[in-house]
Amino acid sequence: MASAATCHWHADRETGLRCGNCGKPVCFECVRQHPVGIRCKECARERRLPTYRLSQSDIARGIAAAVGLGLAGAVVLFVLVRLVFGGFFFFIILIGVGYAIGEGVSRAVNRRRGRAYQYMALGAVLVATTAFWLPALLTFSVGSGFALVGVAAAGLVAWSRLAP
Repeated sequence: MASAATCHWHADRETGLRCGNCGKPVCFECVRQHPVGIRCKECARERRLPTYRLSQSDIARGIAAAVGLGLAGAVVLFVLVRLVFGGFFFFIILIGVGYAIGEGVSRAVNRRRGRAYQYMALGAVLVATTAFWLPALLTFSVGSGFALVGVAAAGLVAWSRLAP
């Protein structure tokens, strides 16, 4: 009669499971589900998807895009404020600027996603809308509250474009 195998990491646990890659016996605690079968802890090292990896060049491109888009957004908003005096249409324009900034940062970093890129996009929205949120914080009027809601909506849209 053959003796049962024991887990490679837990010598006190008998098991009938083996890693599909290296063949080591693994217990239920050490087994990892993998797209091609079960793996041991070593063979199934959890790696981040390429979509969420950060590299220095991606961070540099993301920051450059965020600064450029933030400044461009500020110019666009300045021009549109002169043409449109506010109201709901201006709220929609702010959301559009948030979307454009989020999409621009996403394209600049090759469609990667993650917190770092979300913060870049949010910073770009704050740069683009500084002329609206800074006076709104200082004056505390009904119109300034509407401007703050618009800035928050633009930031939320830009943030969601890069959500993991």
